[in-house]
Amino acid sequence: MIYILSKLVTAFLLPPGLFVTLLLLLAYLYKKRTLIFIALLIWLFGLKPLGNLLLTPLESFSKKETLTPSYVVVLGGGQASEAKNLPTSASGTKRILYGAIIAYQQKLPLIITGCEGKYAKKTIEEIKKAFGLDLKYRIEAKSRDTYENALFTRRAIGPKPIILVTSAYHMPRSYYLFKHFDFKINTAATDYKVDWDLKWQDYLPSFGGMKRIYIALHEYLGLASLYLRGILK
Repeated sequence: MIYILSKLVTAFLLPPGLFVTLLLLLAYLYKKRTLIFIALLIWLFGLKPLGNLLLTPLESFSKKETLTPSYVVVLGGGQASEAKNLPTSASGTKRILYGAIIAYQQKLPLIITGCEGKYAKKTIEEIKKAFGLDLKYRIEAKSRDTYENALFTRRAIGPKPIILVTSAYHMPRSYYLFKHFDFKINTAATDYKVDWDLKWQDYLPSFGGMKRIYIALHEYLGLASLYLRGILK
């Protein structure tokens, strides 16, 4: 009982559930149905299941071509520059680690692309040292977004066949941008967000649910921009 109560208190006395609580209280005091609608809308956009539904089509994306890869290309995922070790973000570290595993297993050179390059270099060096991996890698640190990841990788190695590593939700947009620059690609997704092992508290509003929905909508907006630019047909 205490466990359930603690989850309810956390959900409705901390944002975003706090906003739901306040709006419902105001709706009761001032008899405003509009406030109930807004409260329920905030609740809806804080639900983990809705985030899962939106992310599932993105994370289900996979492409395998008949090719002999020349490189493993890892897209940077941000940094936590104040960290004393593994200074890349959680997503970025997962991408680098998975890319390193593939590169080591297939004896391929690794390219890590993204403006957080100096942090990525420290992360890959720590991974190499900890696991004794013999890896050849290069860092591309100029690119600021996924389009430039593809552009500067093309300039660095040409249209070579690659294994593309990034977060699963980010893979569709990444794939089409790299295809735009004539790469042959096998996808290797990591950093999955969808989790259908749901519990009752997953139907309460949370920032975790909001984050899932934000990530999904951001990617769909990015795919729409590719369509408008003629990259995705």
